Amino acid sequence: MKKYKTQILATLCSILFWLLCYSCTAQAQTKKQLPALDSLPYLTNDTALNNFMLHWIGKPYKLGGKTEKGIDCSQFNKRLYTDVYKLNLENVCYKQWAQTNRVPKDSLQTGDLLFFRSRQSPSGWHCAVYLGETMFVHAANRYEGVKISSLNEPNYKRAYRGAGRLLKQ
Repeated sequence: MKKYKTQILATLCSILFWLLCYSCTAQAQTKKQLPALDSLPYLTNDTALNNFMLHWIGKPYKLGGKTEKGIDCSQFNKRLYTDVYKLNLENVCYKQWAQTNRVPKDSLQTGDLLFFRSRQSPSGWHCAVYLGETMFVHAANRYEGVKISSLNEPNYKRAYRGAGRLLKQ
């Protein structure tokens, strides 16, 4: 009888240990996916934009994706403009480019669209939304997902195609 009690106790301890480990792992993953507001590299004066970024930072990239399970750069821009500014953007980068007036780099404002050449994209385009002080938010690639980057990073500096401000709708 004592032998069975020991086995039951050992089994219960194993189950408890497993549940504890699983709980810690799940909490760590949740914290990783939901960054704290003060951990964002750049915040704007626009609360709606900040909340949008906080929700989307860390979400995965997926070519042609439109959801939180995976989104590409042009759909990310489109979603941001719909949710934050209540404006409609086209579905792909080159059409968003055509939808905007050119803006010189030294005149960029929060919310302007940025465009880059891309060897990774089948279309040859990549796009993002400017935040201010060289920073922008975008669905970067399948390795990094939605993130904030700087125009001063060498790869974006080299690939910069131009910027645009949405024409009045």
